[in-house]
Amino acid sequence: MCDARSVLRHLNRAVHAGIPLVKPWMNEPHDQVEPPPPAETTAPMPSHWFRSAALLDVRGLQVSSAAHVNARRLVHGISLSITCGEVIGLVGDASSGALEVAQSIAGVLPAPASIRSGSILYNGVELVGLPPRSSSRLHDTKIAYLPRSPRDSLDSNMTVGTQLAALLRSRGGLSKPAAYERSLDLLGQAGVENPEHTFTAYARDVSAILARRVHIAHALAGSPKLLVADDPTDTLNASDSFDILELLGQLQRKHKLTMIIVTRSVQVAAQICHRVAVVRTGAIVEYASVADLCGSPKHPYTRAMLHASENESLGSPAL
Repeated sequence: MCDARSVLRHLNRAVHAGIPLVKPWMNEPHDQVEPPPPAETTAPMPSHWFRSAALLDVRGLQVSSAAHVNARRLVHGISLSITCGEVIGLVGDASSGALEVAQSIAGVLPAPASIRSGSILYNGVELVGLPPRSSSRLHDTKIAYLPRSPRDSLDSNMTVGTQLAALLRSRGGLSKPAAYERSLDLLGQAGVENPEHTFTAYARDVSAILARRVHIAHALAGSPKLLVADDPTDTLNASDSFDILELLGQLQRKHKLTMIIVTRSVQVAAQICHRVAVVRTGAIVEYASVADLCGSPKHPYTRAMLHASENESLGSPAL
């Protein structure tokens, strides 16, 4: 038998050699120490697997008017999950924060506004903090953005075709003849009646609805999976608004697009969207299907917006 002194020497050598004194299988479940639960946060994150199952998952997004600490908050911890093929409306007034949410997703948030915190997971890829080169490549090909004022985004001193073909050649590496043919095809898909004529027209000479169609052609150039549109019917009359929303609906079904539509009108959202998030002062106050939102609105702000949309439609043809 070993005496106590030899046992201590044996244990000392084992500890210095890094030898485990207890085999893993010797640990009983009740002897194991469980790690403490994670601290609760204001925007709990689901598992990465669950989040990546959606095409787009936004969690705890906060956007400030500038990068400094005391900057005004425009978005207060918004969370939103969108599956492939869904059309989601972000409805709110100009100061609601809905636009800043959409711009953050599309990668076009204008300076000095900045994402303060949160996560934007697109198809399993984290967009917040993504290096500029990778972000630019992804947004050029996978996420398209339609600005509110298409005329302002087109060079008025260049022809429509020159700008569209240049985009196709830079992104897709197409030859000049191939870019021309592809441009005509995209303009046709965007509902342009005479693509050849529009191709040679200067941007400053096209109508508001034609400028919108040209921008839709631009958006389709990268064969995107997600289309983010900022108030696509702004500045259009009721008839043209109906046509553009019909076109977007047709393109969504044809290309199985996922869409985010920013609008101030519940009526516009009701025509094209599956679900609607009502945004007020940087937060989502109600999120429901179009049927539930229009049939049984819960929040006073939602009811006020519905009432405003009804009043607006009284003096113009219904969308």
